Amino acid sequence: MNKLAVKNIALVILLAGFGIAGCTESQKDTSEEAKSEVKEAWESSKDSMEEAKEDASEAFEDAKENASEAYEEAKEDAVAAYEDAKEEASEMKDDAAKKLKEACIATKEKTGGDVSDC
Repeated sequence: MNKLAVKNIALVILLAGFGIAGCTESQKDTSEEAKSEVKEAWESSKDSMEEAKEDASEAFEDAKENASEAYEEAKEDAVAAYEDAKEEASEMKDDAAKKLKEACIATKEKTGGDVSDC
């Protein structure tokens, strides 16, 4: 509950107390005026509470949407990182196979073996 709503409720209670405390014949006009002010304060308080409720609801929806967007972005980044790592691993595998073949050929040539086995 926001501060304005709390102040409005306190004002309503205070004004209601004044209206109830002195209901003599000479204070009847003052009592009616106080009732009117209490009613106005109550309506203002209801409006403030409704606005606070709407603001909280909007903030919740915004936070939910932002969390969803952040999740999707993180998911896309993870997929991209996985694909990059997979491609890099494939390149490393091809490089390793090439170097292994070169080493095999060099060894076969030195030992007089058949390079076609490589």
